Amino acid sequence: MIPELERVVDPSYLVGVAEAPIEQIRSMRAECAELENGTSFVRRLAQGRLDLLAEETKRRSEGAGGNLSELVEGLADMMSERVRSSISGRADSQLDPPDHVVGPLCVVLDAVVGASIVTAVAELTDVELADSLRGAQHFEAELSHLRRSLHGVIDGLNNELVHRISEGGAPAGPP
Repeated sequence: MIPELERVVDPSYLVGVAEAPIEQIRSMRAECAELENGTSFVRRLAQGRLDLLAEETKRRSEGAGGNLSELVEGLADMMSERVRSSISGRADSQLDPPDHVVGPLCVVLDAVVGASIVTAVAELTDVELADSLRGAQHFEAELSHLRRSLHGVIDGLNNELVHRISEGGAPAGPP
């Protein structure tokens, strides 16, 4: 997707972390948290587009569809179906995702399912709608996989920090 993200999810990123200075580990964790924040934001955008395409597909299969105003009227209900508990076991992400992560990922998302597709969803042919839906599903799945990999890296860094703190080799908080 983007070089920064690919670099940190590569297994070599954590090689030597046990010997790294504590400041480096904290810096690596901050970098990963920033990437996770941006990745999560774009994933939510992708899920919104995916929901819209899926809803139009469903409406057409039920003999409706093709009416943008009716689709828009149902957006609030459609989007609320995906709402889950805010308790995820992870710290809440910053509200302002980093542009250097969001920008490049949105370029990829827009190439798959851009604004022209979203605004014209009711006028797409069935083939165009199906292609757009598949593209959005693929993008979201790929981004979700990268995000899970990123969580694994963050967990590895956190485990090293916990180990050092429990061994008395590092203070619990930032310097």
